[in-house]
Amino acid sequence: MTLWDRLKDSVQTMQAQLTAKKNDLRSGAFRDASMAMCALVAAADGTIDPSERQRVAQLIATNDVLQNFPPDDLHRRFEDHLDELTTDFTLGRASAMREIGKAKRKPAEARAVIQIGIVIGCADGYFDDSERDVVREACSALDIPPTEFDLHRPLRVPRPYRGPDALPRTAGDRVSGDRVSGDRAADDRVSGDRVSGRAGSGAGRGTRPGAAVPGDDLQVFLKALTSGTRQRLFAHFADGEELTVGEVAERAGLGPSTTSEHLAVLRRGGLLQSTRSGKLVRYRADREGIAELLGQLHSYLLAPSEPRDIPPAHG
Repeated sequence: MTLWDRLKDSVQTMQAQLTAKKNDLRSGAFRDASMAMCALVAAADGTIDPSERQRVAQLIATNDVLQNFPPDDLHRRFEDHLDELTTDFTLGRASAMREIGKAKRKPAEARAVIQIGIVIGCADGYFDDSERDVVREACSALDIPPTEFDLHRPLRVPRPYRGPDALPRTAGDRVSGDRVSGDRAADDRVSGDRVSGRAGSGAGRGTRPGAAVPGDDLQVFLKALTSGTRQRLFAHFADGEELTVGEVAERAGLGPSTTSEHLAVLRRGGLLQSTRSGKLVRYRADREGIAELLGQLHSYLLAPSEPRDIPPAHG
């Protein structure tokens, strides 16, 4: 069993453990540390992406254990931490870690905070390095060995195939700002596995039983490349350069906010990696991830499927 498989199994166990001790996790210290943990996971790569912000907020609202607390109160505390991280990431991160550290007075709550971070981080099916780093640092703040949660080893997440009933929507598909008209038209025509709107296009036909279905990460990868704007932005990384949002925005002639959103979509699609250097976030091409995804695409395109039944000709 791979490390990722073990982690997925352990996440299910963690959620079950959290639910079992739900009645013991009602303190203000646990509440505050959990919201700080969630904010750090949402901003782990140094950016505060709107779709990631919304995703984590929804996970907080639906988490069984966190329902011990008023949802509006949790949301306010979560947003307060994100605002601090937006204003000054270094100071905001230090403030969140101090809040997390207060939970170490009760070891059971401290471990529950780490479990919350892992559960939230893994919820999208990909626990990336920046999220693992944040949770590992939280372990240090709580005097918990990272080895206890298998956080001490590098993790390479396999990209599984899923059935047609479990196809994801790509976060950030509707990035606002500088989009070419072809991007919008393409998004309007394509939804999941069905093509709509034109005669003869096969509209309304579902995925044929036995047909290969791309994995979630492969679909996000392909969706990230459907935008002409993102294709042009990615070209700036072709020579292996590491660039900040500001540098890319200046070269591309786009606004910083629009550029940041597009780069976040490329990062989620597995085309870019991001690292923090002081107060700056630098992006670079994820060559290893791209190679893995292209291998997935090659396998998908060549995957055998059952032949379509052809009705006999009459007359």
